[in-house]
Amino acid sequence: MSDAASTAPVPAPPSLRALAGGATGALATLAVVVTLGLLAFAPLGAAAASGGIPAAFAATVLGSIVLALASRCSVTLAAPSSATALTLAALVATLAHDPQVAAALGSARAGDAVRWVATAAACAVVGMGLVQLALAACGLARLAHFVPQPVLAGFVNGVALLIIVSQIPPLLGAAPLAAPAQWPGALEGAGAGPLVLGLGTAACIVVVARLRPRWPALLVGLIAGFIAAQALRALSPDLSPGPLVDTASAALPPGAAWMPVVDDDAADFVVRHATSIAVTAVLLALVGSLESMLAIVSIEQGSGRRVAADRELAALGLANVLGGLVGALPAVMLRAGAVAVRQAGGSGPLAALAAAATSLAVFVFAGPALALAPQAVLAGVMVMVGFSLFDRWSVQVGRRWWQAVRGGTLAEGDDTPVGLALMLVVCVLTVAQGVAAGVAVGVVLSLVVFVRRVNRSLVRAQLSGMARPSRRIYPGAIEARLLGLRSRVALLELEGALFFGSGAQLPERAEALAPPVRFVVFDLRRVGTVDESGAMLLHEVAQRLARRGQELLLAGTGGHVARSLRAFAPWAAGGAPRQFADADQAMEAAEAALLTEAAQADAALATLLAAESELPLQACSLVRGLAPRELTQVAAVMQRRELRAGEVVFRQGDEAEALYVVTRGSVSAVVVVRDAAAPRTQRFASLGPGTMFGEMALLDQAGRSADAVADTDACLQVLSRESLEAMLREHPELAAKLYRNIAAHLGERLRAASVAWQAAAA
Repeated sequence: MSDAASTAPVPAPPSLRALAGGATGALATLAVVVTLGLLAFAPLGAAAASGGIPAAFAATVLGSIVLALASRCSVTLAAPSSATALTLAALVATLAHDPQVAAALGSARAGDAVRWVATAAACAVVGMGLVQLALAACGLARLAHFVPQPVLAGFVNGVALLIIVSQIPPLLGAAPLAAPAQWPGALEGAGAGPLVLGLGTAACIVVVARLRPRWPALLVGLIAGFIAAQALRALSPDLSPGPLVDTASAALPPGAAWMPVVDDDAADFVVRHATSIAVTAVLLALVGSLESMLAIVSIEQGSGRRVAADRELAALGLANVLGGLVGALPAVMLRAGAVAVRQAGGSGPLAALAAAATSLAVFVFAGPALALAPQAVLAGVMVMVGFSLFDRWSVQVGRRWWQAVRGGTLAEGDDTPVGLALMLVVCVLTVAQGVAAGVAVGVVLSLVVFVRRVNRSLVRAQLSGMARPSRRIYPGAIEARLLGLRSRVALLELEGALFFGSGAQLPERAEALAPPVRFVVFDLRRVGTVDESGAMLLHEVAQRLARRGQELLLAGTGGHVARSLRAFAPWAAGGAPRQFADADQAMEAAEAALLTEAAQADAALATLLAAESELPLQACSLVRGLAPRELTQVAAVMQRRELRAGEVVFRQGDEAEALYVVTRGSVSAVVVVRDAAAPRTQRFASLGPGTMFGEMALLDQAGRSADAVADTDACLQVLSRESLEAMLREHPELAAKLYRNIAAHLGERLRAASVAWQAAAA
């Protein structure tokens, strides 16, 4: 064995790595657990530590044990979070204003007041767990993911700002979360010690996070701040570090959800505030579920594991029910702690149990040491926690938007300011009126913005019949008449969902399409769904147009759209709009109707349309300009072919052996499109009497580019390749005239396409 192999370090067994990782994660989140315990019960003033810190440790210990036994995540660590702690603090603030509590806090019954408030808070935590269990049982674990991003960002930023603002009093030596009006009196006699300690702790966390990213920066900052406070006390007795945590922090949680059963005062207190407790429970469930589900998704990304969201939410619900019964704070899946466990090599249930055991040991054996920690040090830790919570999405999007504004590159119709404004509104309301008000108003405003955006984006494009003619190829004389008529057709391409919130603009758009527009085509091919309100809107548009002598045509009404229209649209007998498989067929129907109407006042056009029933060969574009003798020579080599409706002339890829002239009926060039749902036929062009097809493949010998299928019973005149080549040898001048007519026919088609492209680009 080589020396290198003999001296290589032996990896620790998986069980030891899991234990070490769990212990490391618990220590890394120690500062957060302690400070969130103070934050949740801070409205109680000096009694905050006696109620909050034991409850915070209880949530971490019990929650991690339950997740170790019930969760299937690769890494788990339960603990309070800033969002849930602040939400609970809002309830505690309401309870602290109760006259019974306010009177008891200033007397010898302060312990009873803390017990009543803690009991009510524990009942809210039990309610949170029950709501989470109900959501999981109904399969609604993913409901939290439907919170709009601006609302989520505003909520997160509001919580972060609340955390930072709430730490100003302890940084200045006052009680946590003291009302701003009370700060001057609370700060009387306060020195610079608390501010120096708090800012120094925050600076230490920043330095450690930058220089040693893998170290638990919050824990290092807490220890450094604690040591600095002791040094400050020893070196400069006159420079006070400010109020300490509290010696009572090592006691058990003062309240529990079972206490109202045996304590009449606690029962009366809970009943009196039942509404506030219930609302807080629901809000805690939604906030905690959202935070936990997002944390789980983030933790499991790249692991290849698929975690059942409902099972994980049920595990969290059970943890909160059991935690509330012993007086714990709300528990969530703490992403920061789980990441710390993973980075230390821990995973699985054993790591979670190790984290629970470590937290319990710290609470039991290090309680006296925690009691000596200045609140200013914890405030410095929480300030950095608050800064770390600011939403990255809003920061990045706001920076890009501001750069676009300064650079003059902001796109027209950019909705970024709307999202940022919504985020700001939610953030301000969360800080000023609380989490519930911020989220509720944010969701309502998001619905308004959503309806506005959907309503605006329903009409994908509006085109004239000039820009989107049908694919039917008409004889030159009829095409010339039709060019001036196509402007009387308007095509509106719709996309998305046609429902109560999106179709309000359709009647307005129809009103704007005043005569001489004769036909309005709604292309519904990209419409995903039509509800009752959408069908009624189509009915209303059809009625408005009919009153002005206009007609609505519906295209792309296959499948579920057709079923919705049949079920929901109150079409009067015989008054339903005509429906077509696609917009091309609808445009062709509109063109045919316009030609028929125009022929009533134009005898020449009427004659052209009547002649379409059976055109003689001499009226077709192939033999245009030929002398009678030449026409006789061409007719002699062409063969007549009768077609039935649906009969195939040739298939895509077939060898080109002839060109065809339509003298009666209609023939379409189509291809079969293989969609994921089902194959469908796409029409390239339809050709009526007087037109020719198949000439391109005859010229370039590249094979047929599409299928040719008879739309109706039809008659063709066929010129074979052999006959054309023989004519080129024997009658070159006549063959040259035929080639000239073929080129002119192709030029007319290209010119029509060019006109449509120009109209579409205008």
